[in-house]
Amino acid sequence: MSALPSRRALSLGAALIGAAALLTPLGIASLRHASEEPVDAPAAAPPAPPGAATALADDGGGPLDGDAGAPAPADGAAALLDGGWDAGGARFELPAWSAASRAATYGALSADACDREMKRRRIPHAPARGAPLVDRPIRITGALRGVTFRGDGVAKPRSASPFDIADCRLALALDDLAAFLATRGIVEVVHFSMHRPGPAGAVAPTKAPAKPPAGKKTPKATGKAAKPGERAAKKPAPAPGRPNQHALGLAIDVAAFVKADGTRLDVKADWLGAIGAPPCGPGSEPKAPSPHALELREIVCSISTSGLFNVVLTPNANEAHADHFHFDIKRDARYFLLE
Repeated sequence: MSALPSRRALSLGAALIGAAALLTPLGIASLRHASEEPVDAPAAAPPAPPGAATALADDGGGPLDGDAGAPAPADGAAALLDGGWDAGGARFELPAWSAASRAATYGALSADACDREMKRRRIPHAPARGAPLVDRPIRITGALRGVTFRGDGVAKPRSASPFDIADCRLALALDDLAAFLATRGIVEVVHFSMHRPGPAGAVAPTKAPAKPPAGKKTPKATGKAAKPGERAAKKPAPAPGRPNQHALGLAIDVAAFVKADGTRLDVKADWLGAIGAPPCGPGSEPKAPSPHALELREIVCSISTSGLFNVVLTPNANEAHADHFHFDIKRDARYFLLE
């Protein structure tokens, strides 16, 4: 029998080594830099166990145990580093939802706690206006971990475009994302939008709907014509529109990743998938196994596995996403979705 290791063993070993490299920049140790140059930092906590991240600050300035007991990557996550499908026989799985996940941790932050964390990380930002449904609207004013987020196709300059506004919670997630992308040599993320105005009459989900004044009843339409001299009953006002995550500043539509050498990984040109096919796991192979198509799958599948965003949509989802990836955080969600 040959003394050389099998091809399957070599694939599995390479995948496991790659997985260890991934966990440091994305989703687990990505908060470690928060304590390097602290601003209003809480009292130092005891050293975290290997693989745990620095705790965020809660509303009282104390430790928020957002990473304690964080779940390990799902079985087969290591295989994502070999293209996102059946590498070495491993099976892709979405992570199980957990309150310790990145998405849930950020979604649960109050606006004040989110502000403190941005200051601790020294995320370059400025307050923003023109996004009434965004809880804590900001503009990212500089690179995150050496990665620039640039709007594409917007009519106004960056300092005035509503599409560059983000909720501070999304900014924290993008900071983690940038740490991961930097390990792949990516220096720029080209996006179509973060914030987009909500439908007319939409209200943020945290706000209670307006109630009629005390002692007054809302008129009900009877369906009958009013008698002469009578006032016709008013139709009830339509229910307020339900804003999507873009209107809340908690989503980003990514069109391309640009590397330091100028290489552009373009979603529309390079994804090469099929609507209805899984983006990761068995059956996710691109129509043509180009290096760009394989790298895009590695990136998307790794992001999905990390639990950084509640929802990850690719061109495989539908025609509306043919030219971009959609990443979002849902503050009240208890699930992960990948399409």
